[in-house]
Amino acid sequence: FGACVGSLINVLVYRLPLGLSVVTPSSRCPRCRTVLSWRDNVPVLGWLRLAGRCRYCRSPISPEYPIVEAITGLLFVLIYAAVFGPNWWLGAGDLSIFGVPWEQFQPEWAERGAGQSWPFLVLLFVLVGSLVAVTIIDARTFMIPLVLVWIPTVLAVVTHVGMALLWSSGQVWRITTAEGWSYAIASPGPNGWRWAGAAIGGVVGLGISALAVRFGLMRQSYADYDEWERHALNRAGVDQSAEPSESKESDEPPAPLDPESPPPRPAWPWAPIRITVVCAILLAVAGAMVAPRFGVAPLAGLVAGLFGAPIVSGLMVRLLVRRPASARNEAAASTPKDGGSEADPSDMWLMYPHARRESFKEIMFIGPALGLAVVGAWLFGMIGGPWRVDPEDPARLLAAAPMPLWLDALSGVLLGYLIGGGVVWAVRILGSLAYGKEAMGIGDVHLMAAVGACLGWIDPVLAFFVAAFLALWIELIKRCWPGGVARGAMPFGPALAGATILVFLAKPWFEQGLSELFRHAVSLP
Repeated sequence: FGACVGSLINVLVYRLPLGLSVVTPSSRCPRCRTVLSWRDNVPVLGWLRLAGRCRYCRSPISPEYPIVEAITGLLFVLIYAAVFGPNWWLGAGDLSIFGVPWEQFQPEWAERGAGQSWPFLVLLFVLVGSLVAVTIIDARTFMIPLVLVWIPTVLAVVTHVGMALLWSSGQVWRITTAEGWSYAIASPGPNGWRWAGAAIGGVVGLGISALAVRFGLMRQSYADYDEWERHALNRAGVDQSAEPSESKESDEPPAPLDPESPPPRPAWPWAPIRITVVCAILLAVAGAMVAPRFGVAPLAGLVAGLFGAPIVSGLMVRLLVRRPASARNEAAASTPKDGGSEADPSDMWLMYPHARRESFKEIMFIGPALGLAVVGAWLFGMIGGPWRVDPEDPARLLAAAPMPLWLDALSGVLLGYLIGGGVVWAVRILGSLAYGKEAMGIGDVHLMAAVGACLGWIDPVLAFFVAAFLALWIELIKRCWPGGVARGAMPFGPALAGATILVFLAKPWFEQGLSELFRHAVSLP
């Protein structure tokens, strides 16, 4: 099933940036335009069965398609294994990772089995699929299509509120929660009336600002960027009349194929891939063997070897894989004399001179959200009634009227949306004001807001800090490989997506680290 979702992702990452429909037309060969049959579209196996070539014209099919399908399939298996533990395939629960029992990786809401928690699993699959698609698109185009993050956000509201209604309806649906929490994700709890009011008021305020922009009552940030870019390119003497060759699928009949000529060989770097695979195997085995000598679990050494493999293999490719002299001369001729690099989408963004001015527009945009958050907290505090002292814990105050579970779940989703996106937005605004350049894309803000809506506000906050280290690791890999050059900007979406998956899968270690930091046991939902 995950590989089938990976096949859909291959369609999304090609068509969404070009503005094409993801439904029609049907998948077809880009060279001979022949509509592919279902046998050709079987994930991974279809590509292997065709030996990487079109059945009809024998033109090469990029290996990127089966690779994306396989990675998505493996991620789905890993998520399923983490959610439901080893019982479904080992029949026993004595498996441990780095000394941590496998059961500790299982979310509390999954302890009652798939029969009562499958909606949460579907939400996870949708989120992971969106993260994979965002990673590929952002790495290629420095752009995150917002539809990819809006879908999991809307599904999060439906899933969490719906499960809370089923949970509190007295039916067989029951969800186990983490110690100290009242719902499956981080939520205010039955006494958190003020937090619920702040969350609802904040989201309503964002909706009002969006409508104000829609009807021209408020100016949208960076609205004049396209016009500024055209003028800047005209001043630089860049010809903008030529249309990109791959912007639309041509309806013209394909050129006749010459049966005598052999099909072109796929331009895929097989030699570097082989070197990378060999390095990954050798370093993983070496790490697993050496780790016990330093008092570390073998699996930890294996993971360290896998993380170091892309860096070592890049250095080896520099030494072993030599480009022909003609290719080197062509690359040298295409390199600008001033030491710059080939243009990428971020070059013009960094040259935009009005980032500070646009940041103040975004600050005004969230003004209604902040104001209504305060009003909502006051109103919901009154609805909750006067506070009373908890007889079991005199230092704790309880609301007179406990909040219904569905409202607790809804406010947890909205708080996750606001805090997850707000952390990234704050860094975006502070960085833009400090350096006078757009620090982070607005797509990154929407991405982490969607993560917060699905998983609660804690996961995106942790993932944001992990993403900084993951981004440095990705940049180090780029520098070690041939052709890796320092650019003015880097896509941060892949690091955010990868960090989100790491935080979800490695939650026990984050609990251990936070427990040592705060000097008391921390249980994360």
